[in-house]
Amino acid sequence: MSSKEDYRTLQSQLDAVLEELQAGDIDIDRAAELYEQGLKLIEGIKAHLAQAENTITKLTADFSGK
Repeated sequence: MSSKEDYRTLQSQLDAVLEELQAGDIDIDRAAELYEQGLKLIEGIKAHLAQAENTITKLTADFSGK
């Protein structure tokens, strides 16, 4: 997973992982691999959301003069 991947790309990849897991016709090794991949994608998504939250907090504080 590249650090340059944007939120939408990560979300799309996570959706694909979830679809494959929900298909139910995969072996346990593939399921474990997908689970690990999903966790990494979630961490990337959380980082993007935290960055967005920090930006919004800063903009709000700047706007309100704090």
